[in-house]
Amino acid sequence: MHQDRVKRIRRLMDEEDIDIVMITSEPNMLYFSGYSAISLERLITLLIHGGEDRVSLIVPKLEEKRAEENCKLRDFELISYSDSENPIDILENILSRSRQITVGVEETIQFKYVYPLMRRLENIKYSLVDGLLYSLRIVKDMVEVEILKKAAEINNQVLLEAIKNVREGISEKKLMMYIRNYALEMGADEVPFALVQSGVNSALPHQEPTGRVISKGDIVVLDIGVRYQGYYSDLTRTVVCGSPSKEQVDIFNIVLNAQQNALDTIKEDVKVENIDLAARTTIESSGYGEYFIHRTGHGIGLEVHEPPFIKTGNKDSLKSGMVFTVEPGIYIPNQFGVRIEDNIIVTREGYINLTKLPKSIYIEDYEL
Repeated sequence: MHQDRVKRIRRLMDEEDIDIVMITSEPNMLYFSGYSAISLERLITLLIHGGEDRVSLIVPKLEEKRAEENCKLRDFELISYSDSENPIDILENILSRSRQITVGVEETIQFKYVYPLMRRLENIKYSLVDGLLYSLRIVKDMVEVEILKKAAEINNQVLLEAIKNVREGISEKKLMMYIRNYALEMGADEVPFALVQSGVNSALPHQEPTGRVISKGDIVVLDIGVRYQGYYSDLTRTVVCGSPSKEQVDIFNIVLNAQQNALDTIKEDVKVENIDLAARTTIESSGYGEYFIHRTGHGIGLEVHEPPFIKTGNKDSLKSGMVFTVEPGIYIPNQFGVRIEDNIIVTREGYINLTKLPKSIYIEDYEL
């Protein structure tokens, strides 16, 4: 699987006249090699050479054993360096050729690795390759789909448990800590976020949990992300502690209809922006357009936010195997917000929804 991914990127490198791709991000490292590590202050990079069957993995000594055990590529060149050595010297040795070469780098690469090479080697031209890398990652293979299904399965359990624990008197932070611990118990490898937003805080889509205590009548937005074997699930439900007001119910139903209309547009070859337009038109026609302040969704995979981005203006066509969120919302400042978020996989026939939970503002409807 990983060998095939390297072959595919080599074909793209040949088309773009790129001699070497320098992978430094954890998601792309994992995608192409099966090994991942966060480099922090020490350089970790995977060099994919075009035109020859060569892959070099450069790691600090302390990562040598892990890299050797976890890298799934055949016949890769493992180069390790001690803390007394400068990894830039290793890169210089590999990249120093008499002819001009083009090195593909990710836009997230730390400048401290590129700048010394720019000063030392005049034969290198740099090119951003994020588009090439995402063009491979945007459609998930069957192995990835199965992992994403498992990540969503874990998150379904976690979100259900979170909803059942919404009650008067518990603080956002306390509920967030319970969610994190429960997710790890259910098999998540990591919980990158567990947003608990109650009352006026629910009108702020990315508000981190605070010490605010949930009161009767509060809307509570629960947005939970879990990571499993490198892949993410990102789900949201909105409920009310106690009995909702008519306004809360009305706005919830508008968001619910917007999401359903967006889901109904999904099938292979449909333009991505059509999903956003379906949700946005529904909310705008109800008079709340100015309160829908973000895109309708984003891709999920090795990153919690990755292409395709479900927004107006994205005229790319949906392909079977794309995986993304559908999450319209309405946020009324200083009052409350509502968001409903599912994870879906595009199929030839339409889509598979990985979110197996009710969509209700009433907590009792989640007593499965």
